[in-house]
Amino acid sequence: MSPRPKNFRKVRGIPSVGGFIPLYGGNRDTVVLNLEEYETILLCDYEGMTQAEAARQMNVSRPTVTRIYASARQKIAKALVHSFSLTIEGGNVYVDGGWFHCGKCGLLFNKVEPGTSESGNECLLCKNICDQVNREDYDFKKYENMKKIALPTRGGHIDDHFGHCEFYTIVSVNEQGQIVLTETMPSPQGCGCKSNIASRLQEDGVTVMLAGNMGAGALNKLSASGIQVIRGCSGPVLDVVQAYLCGEIQDSGVGCQHHDESGHQCGHHHES
Repeated sequence: MSPRPKNFRKVRGIPSVGGFIPLYGGNRDTVVLNLEEYETILLCDYEGMTQAEAARQMNVSRPTVTRIYASARQKIAKALVHSFSLTIEGGNVYVDGGWFHCGKCGLLFNKVEPGTSESGNECLLCKNICDQVNREDYDFKKYENMKKIALPTRGGHIDDHFGHCEFYTIVSVNEQGQIVLTETMPSPQGCGCKSNIASRLQEDGVTVMLAGNMGAGALNKLSASGIQVIRGCSGPVLDVVQAYLCGEIQDSGVGCQHHDESGHQCGHHHES
């Protein structure tokens, strides 16, 4: 079985400097502070967020932030005490940037994908050329009560393995049935039925999951969280959403069987 894709964390951007060196003398050794570690220092120490607030900002669990934050502080202390150079680089992150607004169809979207710093300004829906905008200039509260649809994603398409996807695309739909916002959510560590993804999606207001294959464990968790699951989907994510909104997609009733790294098995599941 191929290894599970890395778990990406959301960061606001890349620091303007690549690190720091001791003013006088110093040791030749270097301490590497990963970008997600830098982000926890920025959020918790500089901006004064609680770890729970930082976790929500980075789209990870609070225990994950606690672990990353502790590692970051230990590395910084080590660099200061031993006069090591400090380099800021690497890590499993994606940048919360690259926001665009389409003046033609009105879509607001983030086109930066996990693991990359590249984005394009072509509208995901109408292919119109869009202007890059600042996320802070938009009131995201107006999207909170809209219908939200989640799709496990890899390379812009539905990922056939729900729990091992690269990230989730969260699509907001207004009362007129129009797609008005798309965002990304990193995929958590672990198999879909063992992770906290169901509760996280529920907290974000997701009520529908359009997926490819899915085991019974994940299906039950999502259903218990009030999220309707429609399996058997494939193709570009927004094409799938459009087909769903037009009533062209039904649940296949077929689950999957796979093993994760710990040997956990999601049973093959069929609905009668």
